[in-house]
Amino acid sequence: MSILQTSGIEFSDGSVLNSKYGIIPQNSVAVFYQASAPTGWSQVTTHNNKALRVVSGTGGGFGSGGTSGPGGQPFTTIFPSTARPISGTVTCDGSVGDTTLTIQQIPSHTHNAGGSVNVSPQSPGAQGRAVNSNAPATSPTGGSQSHNHPFVATSAPYSGTMDMAVAYIDVIICKFN
Repeated sequence: MSILQTSGIEFSDGSVLNSKYGIIPQNSVAVFYQASAPTGWSQVTTHNNKALRVVSGTGGGFGSGGTSGPGGQPFTTIFPSTARPISGTVTCDGSVGDTTLTIQQIPSHTHNAGGSVNVSPQSPGAQGRAVNSNAPATSPTGGSQSHNHPFVATSAPYSGTMDMAVAYIDVIICKFN
């Protein structure tokens, strides 16, 4: 239990808190989600129209684009409330690297020699050439040379709009008096 005295707050263990600075150190800075500074605090107006960045290291700094200190553009300039037009040109060219297929990459298959057959118009079945499965396989052929697939594209224009209207909340920075 505690008792409010004129000299401060007296706790049941006999300790006395006689200064508000025992709770919150003087000149501490905090962020508030409200319209004005609470009693005993003053609004800090050094920073205006900026986004908040959460860091895992030392806080208390400010900057733009990863650079500490003043500079950069206001939040509403970078993230306007209306869509902005974007446009440009993209050009690409290149080549798919040379490739020579290995025996392991070619599906297993053979080419047997066939014999001609005569098919009369009234015969059912195969027409033209029949395969003789007992004939020897053909000899391998090819030059074992690599090949590539170059590609070239003409310049392609693009245009459109980008809506960067990021949702945000307005907060104020205040210093404890």
